[in-house]
This record gives sequence, structure tokens and C-alpha cells, in this order.
Amino acid sequence: MDKTKNPHDGHRTRVRKKFLQEANLKSYADHNILEMLLFYSIPRADTNELAHRLIKTFGSFSAVFDADIPQLMSVEGIGESTAVLIKMIPSVMQRYYEDKVSNPSKITGTDSAVTFLKAKFFSETVESLHIICMNNDGKILKFTQIDAGSIDSLEIDSRLILQEMLLCKASTAIIAHNHPSGICAPSFSDVSTTTRIASLLKSINVTLIDHIIIAGNEFFSFSSNEKLKYCLNGNNDNYRTNSEER
Repeated sequence: MDKTKNPHDGHRTRVRKKFLQEANLKSYADHNILEMLLFYSIPRADTNELAHRLIKTFGSFSAVFDADIPQLMSVEGIGESTAVLIKMIPSVMQRYYEDKVSNPSKITGTDSAVTFLKAKFFSETVESLHIICMNNDGKILKFTQIDAGSIDSLEIDSRLILQEMLLCKASTAIIAHNHPSGICAPSFSDVSTTTRIASLLKSINVTLIDHIIIAGNEFFSFSSNEKLKYCLNGNNDNYRTNSEER
């Protein structure tokens, strides 16, 4: 018996051949997809067993890719090169998604704004607040991050927001943030933040036309919600009244 021969070569060949025939991963189980990816950083080991171990450790297929590099390397059998390969996948997919949707130069409504933002927030695991600076025709002048971490209206950098608006001579804006939890409904803090930023922008004659929350494939638009439209005018008194009634 050739001791230099990889005992898993036959299995790996079958897995690759299946992909070559089908040209997609639709019929693959989660662990099989991960197993095949690991072929390219681990040439001589049972990556099927390792794929199962990763999914069991982190709880799901997607959670494996959401884990950070030290967490991945804490799993037996995962070295730095493999951890880097795994962690690259979400970033590669984000770049692919952004290029695929061809970032628009203009926002024409909620749908185009959501398409633009889903690409920007794809695979993000940390909550962050961004602002789209636009002119009156919806042309995107700049897309910039305002805050990261849990969104708290008391921590919003007013100076930075005003600076960004004035530098690009914006006349309208959309604020957006993500909910990595997958729940797109706004919190009271989100409502307060919207009201505060709307008032701030109004002081320099910039109109806040929407606040959009992205949660995976779901989204929430303040401008499309009758009870929260008034927040875009810098007023959340009605929201407080409704909350107290409930």
C-alpha cells in the first residue's frame, strides 16, 4: 500500500465530480458544502468529520462563517490558514453581492434604497448606523458610517453627521442600520434616534426622507409606516402616547 496516498482522495474526487456535474450546491447538505471548502486548506485529513465538528460547535452552518478567527482556531483541527479561508467567505460574498446589484448612483424610492443597503449590510454581525447623503434628485453623494455597536441616541455624533452633510452639500438623507438579530422591528431607541437626527438635519435645511432597518432579507421603513412617519419630521410625541396607551 502506498503510504503517501491520501485515504480520502476517492471521496474528495466524488464530491468534486458531483459539483462539476451539477454546477451548484443545491443538493449538498450543509456539512458537505463546508467539507468541500475545507479541501482547499486541509489536504490530508477527514474534512467531513471536521465540518460536522464546526457546525456542532457554533450551532449552524451560517454561524460557522460568523465566528471570528480566534473562535474558529479554538476548534480542534482548525489552523490559522483554514480559519482565514472560512472567514473570507462572507466578505467575498459581500463584495460579490455589491458588484452584482451594481450600486446605484441614485435612490428612486424605498425599493432601490433597500437593494443598496442589503448589499452594504450583507454578512455584518455588528450593529452599525450609516447615512446616505443625497441631493434633491436622490443622487447618492456619500454613504458613510456614523456609529457602531448598539444604537443609542445619546451616543450619536451630531458633529460628524453635520460635517458629512455640509461637506457633500446634501439636501436629503436616509439613515440606515442593521439588526443582526434578524428582527427588523424598531426599538424605542431607534425611534428616538430617528427623531433626534431628523431635527438635527432640519437645522441645516436637510430633509430626512427615511430610516431603514435591515435584518437579513427583511427590512423596516419608517416612511412606509403611518405611525412612525412623523419621526422623520423630528416629532415622536405621538409614538410616546401610543406606547403609553399600550
